[in-house]
Amino acid sequence: MSNDQTYHYQTDNIPLAQAMMRAQATQAEADRAKQHALAAEATERAKQEEIARAVELSIQNNAQLQAQRMGVKTQGAIRSQDVGVVPPMAEVEKTTVKVLGGIEVSYRQAMDMAEVGQITQAEFNKAVVDGLAARGYAAPKSFR
Repeated sequence: MSNDQTYHYQTDNIPLAQAMMRAQATQAEADRAKQHALAAEATERAKQEEIARAVELSIQNNAQLQAQRMGVKTQGAIRSQDVGVVPPMAEVEKTTVKVLGGIEVSYRQAMDMAEVGQITQAEFNKAVVDGLAARGYAAPKSFR
């Protein structure tokens, strides 16, 4: 092989060698990026697990939540019907009631039905009590 042929062979391979080196560098960069992504994902997963453990520990140490989970009534959130909050009459009159086996009518319609005898006063009162309870209120004494 003459010097000419060797030089020709080397110059032909220079672009190929450069391309291969760039490909290797690109692959190495991609590998590093993948490692960084996996490390970030593992770090995030570890943080989430730590948060979950802390929340569970907090819940375990919270006697009020434990009592609620077991169905024990605590002094936590108080609902209006627990203390018997009675709404003003205007609010009572906004209540939808169910009469005659589940037909929904307005308070006024149910009152009219009771006045003309389509339902009894007791049925009207029960419908109002149930309608108010569904909205979180206790009924006025006149309906009980």
